[in-house]
Amino acid sequence: MGDHDAALDHAIREVAAILGDALVRLLFPTPVDFPETESPHVTAPLTP
Repeated sequence: MGDHDAALDHAIREVAAILGDALVRLLFPTPVDFPETESPHVTAPLTP
């Protein structure tokens, strides 16, 4: 009864991966565009 065939194991891993990906997308949606003053990216050149 504890025996699993390879196809079932593979299917379980695929479903788990799909559900995990969906959870990550729900928790961390795609970033929105920030106004230039709030941008996380540094665009100004560094001056000494």
